[in-house]
Amino acid sequence: MTSPNELEIVDDDNRLVLRRVVVGPLRTNCWIIATTDSKHAIVIDPGDEPAHLIDAAHDLAVTAIVLTHTHWDHVLALPTVADAWGRDVHSHRDEAPVWPHELSQLRHHGHFDAGTATADLIACGCTIAPPPGAELWAGVTQPLSDDQILHLDGRQITVVHTPGHTPGSVSLRCGNHIFTGDTLFPGGPGLTGWPFSDFPTIIASIRTRLFTLPDGMHVHAGHGHSTTIGEERPHLHEWIERGW
Repeated sequence: MTSPNELEIVDDDNRLVLRRVVVGPLRTNCWIIATTDSKHAIVIDPGDEPAHLIDAAHDLAVTAIVLTHTHWDHVLALPTVADAWGRDVHSHRDEAPVWPHELSQLRHHGHFDAGTATADLIACGCTIAPPPGAELWAGVTQPLSDDQILHLDGRQITVVHTPGHTPGSVSLRCGNHIFTGDTLFPGGPGLTGWPFSDFPTIIASIRTRLFTLPDGMHVHAGHGHSTTIGEERPHLHEWIERGW
């Protein structure tokens, strides 16, 4: 993987390969967790550019697609990749109202909501709407629950319900890696100015579900760079005081 929008991390201790593929106008991280022996893989948040994602997993056998949440920038590739890989899509049951709201935004305004970045993206000509006639995800998922275990060739991937950015946001823990979607980033929590989001709730999720993990736990977010629990934990009170 040589593209600047791709990164590969090899975890020899757990015999895992972690691939990050950056897609779409909001530069969403799609994460692919694969085993080094069987090449089975789970794909997290296929946000856009389905051909790019299919190519990134061309040497793998995808066994499941898992969503940390269902904002548009994390799901747009789903119709194509789910068909190509022939696999179910999984998200938390509390996420049910989010995607219908995203579609309502698209119908009423002609584009998706990118928060405070919406005006700038439109001004620069970035596309935050699907092309005419594009197939949109139907919203059908297999429900996930808190502490559910997903299996990948003997490795356990634990579903951690971390609401706040959305009601059904989850983080996915595999060994000493946790994939936090838009719940935790380097420098703070995900934004909570969206419908269905709540700042006290995301802070509670981070405090009780993430910051109880070991310092060395690698945090792989839904956008931007990775970090560790130990790097972020000391700053919790700063985030609370600033309110975001």
